[in-house]
Amino acid sequence: MFKFNSVNFSKEAKVFKKIGLPILGSQLVMYAMTTTDYIMAGLYSANDLAGVGLGASIFNPLYFLTAGVMFGIAPIIAQHFGAKEFDLIKLKTRKFLWVSLLIGAIFSFLLFNAGIIINLLGTEESISRVSHGYLKAVAFGAIPITLYQALRNYSEGITQTKIVFIIGALGFLLNIPLNYIFIFHFGLGGIGCGIATSIISFLGLGTMWLATFVLKQYKQAYIYGQFILPDTKSAFELVKIGGPISFGIFVELSMFSGAALVISLFGAISLAAHTIAINIVGLLFMLPLSLGLASAIRVGNLIGEKNYSKANYAANFGLRLSVFAAIFNFILIILGGEFLINLYTTDLPVISKAIGLLMLAAIFQVPDAIGFSAIGSLRGHKDTFATMVNLVISYWFFALPIGIYLAFSNYAGIPNEAEGIWIGMIIGISISAVLNTLRLKHKKNLLKKLY
Repeated sequence: MFKFNSVNFSKEAKVFKKIGLPILGSQLVMYAMTTTDYIMAGLYSANDLAGVGLGASIFNPLYFLTAGVMFGIAPIIAQHFGAKEFDLIKLKTRKFLWVSLLIGAIFSFLLFNAGIIINLLGTEESISRVSHGYLKAVAFGAIPITLYQALRNYSEGITQTKIVFIIGALGFLLNIPLNYIFIFHFGLGGIGCGIATSIISFLGLGTMWLATFVLKQYKQAYIYGQFILPDTKSAFELVKIGGPISFGIFVELSMFSGAALVISLFGAISLAAHTIAINIVGLLFMLPLSLGLASAIRVGNLIGEKNYSKANYAANFGLRLSVFAAIFNFILIILGGEFLINLYTTDLPVISKAIGLLMLAAIFQVPDAIGFSAIGSLRGHKDTFATMVNLVISYWFFALPIGIYLAFSNYAGIPNEAEGIWIGMIIGISISAVLNTLRLKHKKNLLKKLY
C-alpha cells in the first residue's frame, strides 16, 4: 500500500507544481480577460458593466454546454499518455478536432440567437442593448474558441501546460489595448469587449496551432500527418466523457447565471454588485480550480500507467492542497474584500451591496474547493456522469429553488433580494462537496482492490 510520508509528499508536490502552476496561470489570465472586460466596461458606464455582466451570464452557460465538451479530451489523452499510447493520441485528437468544429458551429448559432433570453426577462433597455451587442460580437469567435479548447485540452493531457499558459498570457495582454480601442476610441462601450474577445479567439487558435505544429514538446505525441475523416466512434467517446463534464459545468454556471438573471429584476445596482462579487469570487477560485484540473491530469496519467496506489495518493494530495487554498481565499475576502471591490467601481450603493455579497461568498470557499478537487480527480478516472448527477441535485434541486424563494422573501421586513440568492448558492455548493467527495471515496476504494 502507498503510504503518506515526506518523500512521497515532496515528489507529488513537484509534479503538481510542474502541472498545476501553468494551469493556474492559464486560468488566471483567462479570467483576468473577463475581469478586464468588466473593469473597462464599468469605467465607461454602470449600465455597460451591467450589460456585459448579463451577457456573460448567458455566454458562459452556453459555452460550457457546447464547447465545454472539449474538456473531455484532457482525461482521455492523459490516460493514453500515461500508457505511452502515442498513436492513439494522434488518431483520436485529430478526430476530436472534427467534433469541435461541429460543436463550435452550434455554439455560434446559439450565441447569435441568445438575445431571445434577454427579451424574455424584460431587462432595462439601456442594459439589454449592451448585452445583445456583446453576445452577437462574441458569436463570431465561437468556432475558433471551440477549436482552441480542443488543442488546449490535448496539450494539457500530455502535460504541456506551460505552453497553454504562455499563449493565454499573450491573449490577455493583447485584450487590454483592443478593449480600449473598441470601448473608448470607437465609443462602443461594453459591445467593444465582445469584438475584442472574437479577435483574440482567432489569434489564440492560430498561435496554439502553430505551437503544436512546430514545437519539439509535441513531437512525441505529434498529431499532424495524413488527412483523417471523422467517425462516430470517436465522437461518441468524446461526448460520453466530455458531455457530462460540459453539462455539469453548465448546471453549475446556470446557478450563477440564473442568480444574475433573477437579480437583474432588482435593478442595475443589485446586478452590478452581483457581477463584481461573483467576478472576484471566480478569480479567487482559480487557485483551487487549477489544483482540481491538475488532479485530473495527474490521476489520469497514473491510472494510464496502472499505478493505482499513486493515483489515490495524488487525489488525496490534491484535496488537502485545495483546502489550504480555500482557507487562504477566505482570509483574503474577509480582510481585503472592500479593497478589491473598489477596483471595479466608485459607485457607493454598488460598493455597499457588493461587500455584503462578498462576505457571504467567504462562507462557501472551503466546500467549493473540496467539491471541485473531488470532481477533478474523478475526471482523471474518466468518471464524469456521476459528478454531473451530483451537480444537478445540488444546484437545480436545492441551490436555485431555495435561493429564489429567499430572494423574494423578507427578513425582519427587509427584502432579501440578492442576498437570498447567495444563501441558496451556499447550500447547493455544500451539498455538492459532500456528494462528490463520497463518489471519489468510492472510486478510490475500487482502485485499492487493484493494488
